Amino acid sequence: MLDVTALADEIGITALAASARSVTRGLGGDGDAAGLLVRLVGDDARNRLAGGEEEPKLIMQVESLGTEVSIVMRDRGAPVVGPPETLLALLALGVASRVDARHEFNGNVIEVRMALPQYHSIVEGANIEVLAGDVELSTEEVEMRPLAKGDAEALTQGIYRCYGWTYPNPDFYYPDRIEASLAAGKRIGYVAVSPSGEMVAHWGAVWIGPSIVETGGTFTDPRFRRRGLAGKLGDSLLEKLREIGVQGRLREPVLTHPATQHIAIQDGATFVGVRLHDHAPFQQVGITDGLLTSRASLTVAYSSLQPLEPKTVWVPAAYEPFLARILNGTDWSRSIGQGVSKQDWPEQSRLASGYDTDEQVGEITVEVIGADLCDVLDATMTQYRHSGAEVIRVNIPANDPALPVVGAGLPELGLGFSVYVPGLLETGDALILEWLHDSEIDTSVFNYADERVETLTKMVVAQAGDVGMLGARQRRRASRRAQLFSGLAGLEAEALR
Repeated sequence: MLDVTALADEIGITALAASARSVTRGLGGDGDAAGLLVRLVGDDARNRLAGGEEEPKLIMQVESLGTEVSIVMRDRGAPVVGPPETLLALLALGVASRVDARHEFNGNVIEVRMALPQYHSIVEGANIEVLAGDVELSTEEVEMRPLAKGDAEALTQGIYRCYGWTYPNPDFYYPDRIEASLAAGKRIGYVAVSPSGEMVAHWGAVWIGPSIVETGGTFTDPRFRRRGLAGKLGDSLLEKLREIGVQGRLREPVLTHPATQHIAIQDGATFVGVRLHDHAPFQQVGITDGLLTSRASLTVAYSSLQPLEPKTVWVPAAYEPFLARILNGTDWSRSIGQGVSKQDWPEQSRLASGYDTDEQVGEITVEVIGADLCDVLDATMTQYRHSGAEVIRVNIPANDPALPVVGAGLPELGLGFSVYVPGLLETGDALILEWLHDSEIDTSVFNYADERVETLTKMVVAQAGDVGMLGARQRRRASRRAQLFSGLAGLEAEALR
């Protein structure tokens, strides 16, 4: 890892850009692009360090994350609420794969990730036979064990053998990305391996919060079905997750068919929301009639793996009906707060935000709720909209009594309810809201396991449409006001003649 400190002036920024260029090129990445990105971040920091009292220094760290180069820039200038606009303009062109920005107690942190060639290395399917569902069953014994470093290639081959190119999570076609997440300790799983070394079943999880995982990536080779392999691997995984203290797990059953929804229900999971237009369209053989015509939507289900400590959930009135429906019948020791009398919350909010160029999704996490919450969210969301975001996801602490008051205007920003997750954030529960570029949702391909899933999904879709229209209505009202005032001015001028 390269660690460099320089003054936030022309000479210092030039030196940092040259260093990033050299290291990135040595790792096999685009050195010129790295130098340009560092210069843009450095120039933005220099502008924010113009207050006179701040320490006019920049700290840069460059390291390889396996499939990406990470460039982290730190400064002590005015707090950031999002990445520099000049940087987002380049992200839309694919110069970087992701950018994150946040303000910490000791200053600002902006991280840019650039894809290395292996980031785009996809499983080689030419020599792998895609198996039919009615293939002859095997009698071979299998070894069941934890997923380990070096398993990524076999995992992607197993996915391809079962699904061809139709698996709904495309990350499973990129072995180097999986290997990088294993090396970073972000992924865990259990697998079944045949005597020939083929991976014939898998069930895994990835960390999405301090003590929350998302489980999935489940498959069983058709030759090894009817043995209960998936159930055995799932049991081993859950036992391990409980052993290491994981609080809860999420899963994301698709809406194109009800099978995975049924599995979640049978396992006792609670459906806690829907991610609308979550990712690019996909095809599932035997389920979807070719490629979906719009971005795919997913349900979200939660299971607690440890007893939950009692907490009060505070949300703006527009989102209370969703919380009431989700919490009804659970044993989560959660109550919805009513009536806020104290108003001693901070003046300024603090955000961390990121943008994924592959999926065109902006993500904002509110770390501190302040009186200016709606203003700073609007400013950051505007940046992402200008960068071509299809979805902007906002994670907000849901145990803060300030939220119902300072967040009352969130629907006016086009933010509709998406998901509620106990314990997702370091500060506690999370209320997840979404802004959609296209709020017209095609529900013709949706299938529901039961009335609970259907009702919650339709509530989320309906609110997405309602808040999506707010901006258009506001623009029309502003236009009518302008016309009215213009007409009044004309009448006044006529009267004065």
